[in-house]
Amino acid sequence: MKTHLFLSSTILLSMFFLSGCGKSSNTLSDKSLEQETSAVQVKPSALFSESSTVHSTTITPKLSSEGNTTSEESVKAFFGDKENNKVIIVDIENMEQLYASENYTGHEITYTVANLKIVPKLYVSNRGSNAIDVIDAESMHITKTITLQHFPRSADALNEKLGLVAVSGMNKPMISIIDIYTDQVVAVVGDDIVTAPVDSANGTHACGHPYWLNENHFVLIDRARKRLTTYKICKNEKNEWVTKKLNTICTSTTAHHLVPRENYMGKMDRYYLINEGSDTEYPSVRELVFEEGVGLKRCSKVCLVNKDVSIPQMGAHHGDFVANDTLLYVGSKEGVMFVVDYDTMKVKSMLLAGKGAGHTMMVPERDLAITINHKDKFITLYDTKCSHFIKNIEVSDLPDSEVGKTTIQAHPEYFVSEDAKYFYMFLTEEARFVKVDLDLMEVVDSLYVGGKPAMGTFR
Repeated sequence: MKTHLFLSSTILLSMFFLSGCGKSSNTLSDKSLEQETSAVQVKPSALFSESSTVHSTTITPKLSSEGNTTSEESVKAFFGDKENNKVIIVDIENMEQLYASENYTGHEITYTVANLKIVPKLYVSNRGSNAIDVIDAESMHITKTITLQHFPRSADALNEKLGLVAVSGMNKPMISIIDIYTDQVVAVVGDDIVTAPVDSANGTHACGHPYWLNENHFVLIDRARKRLTTYKICKNEKNEWVTKKLNTICTSTTAHHLVPRENYMGKMDRYYLINEGSDTEYPSVRELVFEEGVGLKRCSKVCLVNKDVSIPQMGAHHGDFVANDTLLYVGSKEGVMFVVDYDTMKVKSMLLAGKGAGHTMMVPERDLAITINHKDKFITLYDTKCSHFIKNIEVSDLPDSEVGKTTIQAHPEYFVSEDAKYFYMFLTEEARFVKVDLDLMEVVDSLYVGGKPAMGTFR
């Protein structure tokens, strides 16, 4: 494969600003919140009120030894095939596809698979149907379907202590809470209406990623109405789940997610929201503080400004914390990686990346960051000790004319071998599973799997 060259490892593209990149009020008024809250029904049970909702459930059993996900067997990749509406399974050690002619869901837009970790199951999100499919991790076959009131966007928010998964809506600003032991929907929050943002830098999803702040609090990101709502969940004296809405705050643009806590070294009550940006407002990182009994409150904000391109060309996606430092990497789709110091809330540097720069996987054993450039032919490697560019590794054989136009590199998850030698990922458009040697810094193996692998997990 040819190596894609860049001229410089670090460039100063613009000045950064701590605030003022968007116009929005700090919080919604109590009156407006009351007006915008609507009742939701947990079908086929009783009506549910957002302020205090009771949902019947069974007693959650204790985790048995079968819930241990560690095994000597080879790790498997489970990815949604959005073209054929099936689940792609790959044995990564042997670079072999398993059950290639099976695991069709019968639903629309089979997009992503989530690993439930503490139980031998995986959840499949069908983004064009009101359905989550359940895969048995041992047989690797679909065993049942969970019906929802909304299309599922993501089921990647697992609460291990309570045994619950939060599933956000693809077409409605809703979250369904599922008991992973019974596969029953035990709570639903949000508004049972079809919505979509009209000025988003990243698609028409009704919700961002679901997120657990702690054991009893979770967040719904409403992208269309640019707001974030904090909920509390607990059980009442009848052993029934009860949800309560604490507060709602505005976001400056559509928001994608709250940055996952892996590698985080800051204050435990602080959280960081990625605002995607719009045609008129720069993307940004918003610092939030969680207050018990109140919810999330807005603190400082740092705008991600690249004056070498117009604002509509930009668009933030995901943020990822660096191990052993107070740094946050945030990619922007024009091809820049912003390195933000979340302790000072300032942009420390701006690094070259590829088109559609999105997710970054940290490899602490190598002081390495691997950035997925979703609409480009290469992944980008950085040295996290000094936030310097190392190399672009070309992973795709598509013609250059496809760069910036289509999703070349799949969405998470990605996988690094236990010895930190190999990196694994899917290519969506080419339907290939790729193995990268991090010593040689090149692709050393690939497997054609067919379809359009979009997003998934490794187990």
